[in-house]
Amino acid sequence: MASQDDRLTGESAIRAVRLPTQLTELELLIPYALIAEITDVSLPEGSIRLGRNQATMVDWRGQHVPLVSLEAMNGEPVPTIGRRVRCAVLYGTDPERALPYYAVLLSGVPRSEQVERSQIETVGPQDNPLWRDVVRIGGRLTAIPDIRALEERIDQMRLGHEEAAEEPAGN
Repeated sequence: MASQDDRLTGESAIRAVRLPTQLTELELLIPYALIAEITDVSLPEGSIRLGRNQATMVDWRGQHVPLVSLEAMNGEPVPTIGRRVRCAVLYGTDPERALPYYAVLLSGVPRSEQVERSQIETVGPQDNPLWRDVVRIGGRLTAIPDIRALEERIDQMRLGHEEAAEEPAGN
């Protein structure tokens, strides 16, 4: 049976995943429960670019899932990518959206970790609408995304992709 000290530590700890991206000066931390899978996917022919306002649709487990680059969405240079890319497939959280899954481009292997509230140091205000907060954890500047804002932006990008695909070639 767990001691009271163990239960208190468990209540203040959050299981999270540090997603490796090439965001300038920032690491990304998301709740572990949002991760559906870390995997490699193949980009469709001619889709080797990921843009600031574009989502590339990839096949994952028989579904079309929008893949985005957080670097591009934040106006930073997009990492060089090939036809196969590593991504984190995340569960959509908003039942009002037709976005059950979406994928985020990765530049390495994610790390699962326990984050204690006492490890989190507030950095100050941030001006990026995609981040709920920017904090320092273990000396590393870390962005905690606003999942709903991120999903809304990805959904808009996905819908723009679908509308462009439906337009006749002559338009």
